[in-house]
Amino acid sequence: MPTTPSSESPAAGGPAASGQLSVVSGSAASGPEVSLSCEAPAAKQDGPSSSGFSSGSPWSVVSSPWSLCLPLAVFAILWVDLVRQLSYMWSANEQYAYGWFVPFLALGLFWRRWLTRPDSLPQVSPVWVTAIVVAVAAALLPARVVYEINPDWPLCSWVMSLAVVGISLFVVLLAGGLRWVWHFAFPVCFILVAVQWPYRIEHGLTQGLMRVVSALTVELLGWFNVPAFQHGNLIEVSTGVVGVSEACSGIRSFQSSLMAALFMGELYRLRLLPRGVLVLCSLSLGFCFNIVRTLLLSWQANAHGLSAIDRWHDPAGMTIAVACLLSVWAIAVLFQSRWRVASDLVLATKQGGDGSASGLQPLLRRYLFAVGCWAILCLVATEVWYRSHDIKDSGVFHWSVVLPENNPTYEKVELPPRTVKTLAFDFGLTGRWQEQDGANWTLDFFRWNPHSMQSVISARLHRPEVCLPAAGLRQISKSALDYFEAGPLQIPFHKYIFETGGQQLYVFFSLWQDGNEQTGMRTLDKGDRIQWVLAGRRGLGQQTLEIICTGYPDMAAAEKVVREELPGLIRIESRPVGTTDRGRGRL
Repeated sequence: MPTTPSSESPAAGGPAASGQLSVVSGSAASGPEVSLSCEAPAAKQDGPSSSGFSSGSPWSVVSSPWSLCLPLAVFAILWVDLVRQLSYMWSANEQYAYGWFVPFLALGLFWRRWLTRPDSLPQVSPVWVTAIVVAVAAALLPARVVYEINPDWPLCSWVMSLAVVGISLFVVLLAGGLRWVWHFAFPVCFILVAVQWPYRIEHGLTQGLMRVVSALTVELLGWFNVPAFQHGNLIEVSTGVVGVSEACSGIRSFQSSLMAALFMGELYRLRLLPRGVLVLCSLSLGFCFNIVRTLLLSWQANAHGLSAIDRWHDPAGMTIAVACLLSVWAIAVLFQSRWRVASDLVLATKQGGDGSASGLQPLLRRYLFAVGCWAILCLVATEVWYRSHDIKDSGVFHWSVVLPENNPTYEKVELPPRTVKTLAFDFGLTGRWQEQDGANWTLDFFRWNPHSMQSVISARLHRPEVCLPAAGLRQISKSALDYFEAGPLQIPFHKYIFETGGQQLYVFFSLWQDGNEQTGMRTLDKGDRIQWVLAGRRGLGQQTLEIICTGYPDMAAAEKVVREELPGLIRIESRPVGTTDRGRGRL
């Protein structure tokens, strides 16, 4: 039923004197109605302060701006460090480049929630909750030390991120109680959309979607009388093969579309079910737009040659990304008019305090200071640990590769510029030749100098099980780690068998990290990662060696020849290769 204005004046202290907003139930046909009482509060009540905090807020007893700003600034160190650590992956992997926007979007969502926050009901947390928070905070130190040299490890990224989110939600609990935790949970947790996905989930989902996109693109090209064939994730047209790095890599917008849908759903305060529908619509739009993008690039490659892809790749990608974002935004606006959360229509008002906040304020300030100081201590301890284990250049084994250029069948392989940009190596050697036994060999050697964490991530991201399936090859097996002798070195190799067109490829892959051992880096398994943390090795150069052989009857025959030929391909260096040269180049 509709409401009528109160007949009592503000001076009389009638109902309007409370200065509150209220929601009044209407008829079943018209739905709820909102009424606003706008009389001034009674003189005996303390109104909102000039800083925007009411007397019922946990900040209401702040005596000076420094009493509020300083604890928050110290606590913010925890978040700044988390964003800095996550940013390594955002810079090195274009698939997560959208992560640069997430912290700013999260701040905007938090501020919007703050403007509509409910009354604070601060409470002292149960002992068991406090114990869990203390344990999580204590776990930050080892997690921070491990994460320092393992920014590509999803498990460590999630442990760090969840710990920071949990500690922050405890701040919200102390400040306003469970109602505030529920109210601010989404913006606090929003940073999780920018955390690297576990490898098995990301790789399986991405590779599966790429194959579907390639298959549908080939089918659509056939409708337009353009002959095309699918080879795994690749599309062969009359002028050549459209690689995954040229067309299908647009599937990475799957994750950015998910982020956009979650943000729009919160921005327009949609109900739970419409948010789920919005996410599904966003993912579907991203998938469809990627088909359009791949179709356009393949069409251009067929009509004007593969060189046309370089001209169309970036404009097509940007156009598709903007179109997808605008489409998601339009759907969110459409949903807003019908499925917006009703409570968002009511502006937040604060009632007079009952004195509970005054007793909580010192506790909240102490907690903010304690967490911020602990974050600083974790940073200092991490630096002390790794700086105390820094190694000198003497005793470090640097090696490179010598290609058999005197072999009459040797051919230098020039990588496409976009592939070079994706790999982001500092120096590389690529070539192929035929052995005397008739087998075909292809060798790729890449080195990343020790200048940034992005180089470490780039080296570890590009492995045979990641890159070769993207090139249309099917992995059959992967053998356990084995060591191959090359002079004084014991080089660790993983052995793979891939298949394409009925032919088997035998792949030998080594990831080497500079150090004073002669055995390099063994694997990226948990045990080896922890071993390198205990050794205190940070900021070291990375290099990979990949040998692909075809023409052998089985893996045993290929391995026997590789062991015999490897010492002639390895050259020990007195210093890292290319240290006297400037900039990035190829050897």
